[in-house]
Amino acid sequence: MGAVALAQRPVQMSNLWTRPQVHVLFQGYVVSFAIRDIDRALQLLEESGDSTYGSSCKLDTAGNYVVELFPGFRQEYKSRMQPLMQRGVGAFLMLAGRAYIEDRHHHPVTTVTADIAPFMEGVEQTNCCFYDPATNIKLFEGKFALGMQNRDLGIDY
Repeated sequence: MGAVALAQRPVQMSNLWTRPQVHVLFQGYVVSFAIRDIDRALQLLEESGDSTYGSSCKLDTAGNYVVELFPGFRQEYKSRMQPLMQRGVGAFLMLAGRAYIEDRHHHPVTTVTADIAPFMEGVEQTNCCFYDPATNIKLFEGKFALGMQNRDLGIDY
């Protein structure tokens, strides 16, 4: 079996203007997202034709939610948030720079390296892996939907 060529690029994380409420634990890293950004990404995903997750995550913005993810894509997710973040919108938000990331020592990670597998004909999603460029440790793994290419969260949403 031959190696798969991935498109590798750096992604700069931007300031989140609202406090992140969803905290994804992955191999010692904490990748945090704002519910506002998750809901906007869900709206864009639904507009692209994928209504799997609905147009809102229906979480209270006053709360804090912790989701643990593991390398690979497990079929036995224990909560609705796990597939939403790993197969739905997590990779899209990471590629848009809409996450706050801390390493295992609680230091912020402001730039990540994204490895994006090429889209294959007949497949609606591709795999994206994100690495800490300082250590080359994988800090997030998720799926990115074909319909989300060239979609923009917008500045004033």
